Amino acid sequence: MSEITHDRNLMRYSYFENGLEAYLTYERPGDGQIHITHTIVPDPLGGRGLGKKLVTAAMQDVIANGEMVSSSCWFASALIEKTPEWSAMQA
Repeated sequence: MSEITHDRNLMRYSYFENGLEAYLTYERPGDGQIHITHTIVPDPLGGRGLGKKLVTAAMQDVIANGEMVSSSCWFASALIEKTPEWSAMQA
């Protein structure tokens, strides 16, 4: 499995395979904050936990940087809510 990349300029975590991209996008509403907007996994890449891996990569960076997180993405929000160490980082 390829690794997840983070493009800070595009505010995007990505996973590429066979010309397809699974990705998570975010915004920066303020210093020390990220707001997750979308987690998208194309159907051919589905069912393998890629969405969770994308959210995990983002949350590892949030924790490492001592930031706060918010989300309007239903998928990311659900994972953040059910993971105690992540929900503690909510803005």
